[in-house]
Amino acid sequence: MASRPRFAWINGRVVPYGDAAVPIDDRGLQFGESLYEVIPVTVGEPRLLGEHVARMEQGAAELGLGPGVPKLPEWKAILTELVAREGARDALFYAQVTGGAAPREFAPAGTVARTFFAYLSPFVFPGDAEVVRGIRAVSLPDIRWGRRDLKTTMLLAAVLAKKHAQSRGASEAILVGSNGEVYEGASSNVCMVEGRTLLTPAQTTNLLPGTMRGLVGEVAREAGLDVRGEPFGVERLRRADEVLVTSTSQLVMPVVSLDEANVGDGKVGPIGRDLARRLRQRFGLEA
Repeated sequence: MASRPRFAWINGRVVPYGDAAVPIDDRGLQFGESLYEVIPVTVGEPRLLGEHVARMEQGAAELGLGPGVPKLPEWKAILTELVAREGARDALFYAQVTGGAAPREFAPAGTVARTFFAYLSPFVFPGDAEVVRGIRAVSLPDIRWGRRDLKTTMLLAAVLAKKHAQSRGASEAILVGSNGEVYEGASSNVCMVEGRTLLTPAQTTNLLPGTMRGLVGEVAREAGLDVRGEPFGVERLRRADEVLVTSTSQLVMPVVSLDEANVGDGKVGPIGRDLARRLRQRFGLEA
């Protein structure tokens, strides 16, 4: 779990975390006009930083937030300073760009200075003991907006899905389109194992192009698995040998129960456990 940070970086300077604030008329707050990234830091080193920055830059270009996104060297400088100030070995780095503060209009007149802030939360990533336990999940209809491939802060649908999952004794909700097609988890990407194949949903605007999902695919190929992206339905997911979710905080986490029914034999499978171990080794979390 993450612990509360002591510092934050906002619009060019480091301040005590409790002093970091945005104006009440910030467009990210009032309109959800904002994007965010969460980046893993292990052994004091940011992982997949270039991929996360590129994803924010791409989304910002579509939303008109591009001028507010720092270039990669500045991200590195911000991270270096926050890692040093927090003394964090393992952490989650959160960064957000917003449309900035302006009079409340849907389309503001003139140029508005964007807001960019970031902070680093010390974090304990799941180890083998957590992976062996796995997690429970439920499937739910996806009620989010159409551009799910953009990592915006419009997360109310995901919040409601998580709360529903928790009410049923689960920790993740797997979101399903109106045609029965599996998209992703409320805060994760979804994979399934069939034999020696790792299958992920085809990349469309219905799901986020997960940076961790891409790395897990790379690690799976190194392990000798066939990796494919194609559409699949929730019924096929329920019949899978193994179901996995991937995310910055969970890395690779097996799903042992879906909709209160066992996945496979209800125990963590060998492929999910192996991929989780390989990823921890890749990040220096395990020898």
